[in-house]
Order: sequence, then structure tokens, then C-alpha cells
Amino acid sequence: MAITDPHAAEFESHRDLLMGVAYRMLGSVSDAEDMVQEAWLRWRDTGSVESPRAWLVRTVSRLCLDRLKSARVQREHYYGTWLPEPLVDSLAEPPSGVVDESVSIALMLVLEKLTPTERAGFLLHDVFGYSFDEIAGILEKSEPACRKLVSRARERVRAEKPRFAATQAEHEDLLHRFMTACRGGEMEPLMHLFSEGVALYSDGGGKATAVPKILSDPDVIARFFIRIVQDLEARYYELRPTHFNGAPGVLFLVGGTLVTALSLDIREGKIHAIYGHRNPDKLREFLRRER
Repeated sequence: MAITDPHAAEFESHRDLLMGVAYRMLGSVSDAEDMVQEAWLRWRDTGSVESPRAWLVRTVSRLCLDRLKSARVQREHYYGTWLPEPLVDSLAEPPSGVVDESVSIALMLVLEKLTPTERAGFLLHDVFGYSFDEIAGILEKSEPACRKLVSRARERVRAEKPRFAATQAEHEDLLHRFMTACRGGEMEPLMHLFSEGVALYSDGGGKATAVPKILSDPDVIARFFIRIVQDLEARYYELRPTHFNGAPGVLFLVGGTLVTALSLDIREGKIHAIYGHRNPDKLREFLRRER
């Protein structure tokens, strides 16, 4: 249905951008939707502004900065390993065949280690292309201060998440080889796929069985997945290809119920990290998309 109200139509024309900013800031689709909805309520009661896009991005950014303060407290009390809520469809369409690193789980985890203003500044400048002058207005800081905080954030990101140009095809290939090796039940083929620094992140949130801490021993990780897949082979289960956070993934369904969303971080042709979402609250988006 076409939107006839010009004021509402203006907002809708920026909705994808606002969701993109909010999700990258918060790591939660539901929280991002709340922030965009709050921005709409404020926009609805606002008269004409010189630059609607600038006004809306500033409003959403400020709302997200406030939300991050409480989100950090919540995550400190989160049971087990925390992973960002899966983004089932990328909010920024990546170039054909290329993984969208700007919403990758690996990057989202690094962003969690930044201060809220560092995170906002980095995303607005390096992902969305805002100038330091524009960022200064959004963050209510001086331009030199914004340059420093973005530089500091960029150094942290590059140190912990180096850029690797993995393609969609490489992700799909390694994911297939990983699952094949797990089914085969042999250690050597599986270990060959891992980088030296491989790690397993499993997020159950206290609502589903999950590894409570990050595993970093390749041998332990390999044995863990071989056992898991062998256990699944004894039951009715289904593996369903999917795509979330800018890269291919796979859904595990047992008896028709979605129990896990799995994805990989690939660096230099090896599996550097395995992410297993098991918290049912974070799997709802996959189910919602299927309706």
C-alpha cells in the first residue's frame, strides 16, 4: 500500500538506513526495531527539518547510545557466551558474491569491546561514510575528538578483526566440508579445516544447552562436533542452508524444531571461529521469516 502522507513517506525512505545503523550499534534486531520505532514517534511529532536524513540518523544514533549503556549491564549478567542476534537478511546489500563484513558476527563481537561513542563513530565513518563534521554533530563532540575516537576504534578493530576477502562461495565450500567431515567422524579431515586460533562460541542464554565458555582447543572442538553430529544421526534431523549476518550458514532442525543456527568466520581459507546460536529467543527471526 502506497504511503500518501509525505511526512511518513520521508521517514520510510530512510527506514533501511536507520535499521542498518541501529542493528550495527546494538547487535539486536528487536532492539534496533524499537529504536527505529521510537525515532518514528519523534519524527511524527516533528515539523519540517532542513535535512530529514541527518535528523533521523542523529536521533537513532543518540537513542542507541542510551540503549547501549543498559545493554552492557544486561550482557554482564548474561548466562554463558553472548552472541549478537542473527540478522537474517542483510540490511545493506553486499556486492555480488562477497561476504558483508559490516554485519559479520566476528566484527559485531569486536564492536562490543569498544565504548558506545567509539562504536558509533567507527560505524558512522567507516561503514556509512559520514564526515567527521557530521559525526561531531551526532555525538555532540568536537571534530578533533571524533577523529581521535574513530582512529582509536579503527586500530582496535583492525587488531582483532583483520580484513580477509572471503567470498560467499568460500564460505559455502568450507561449511559443506566442515559438515561432511563431522559426518565422517574422522579427526584429521576436520582438523585440517581449522586455523591455529580456531574457537567455538555457543550461545544458549541459559534457555538451551550450550557450551558455557568459549572453546579454543582444536582437538576438543573437533571431537565435540563429531559427537554432536553422530548423536543427531540417531534422530530425525534436517540441515537447512540459510544466510545471515552477511554470510552463508546452516540451520539444524530436530524433529522439525529449529535448535541451532551455525555460521563460520573464515580467514585465509581456514575456519577461524564457529558460531552456534541456540538461545531460542535469538532463533525467532528465522521462524518469523518463514511465515
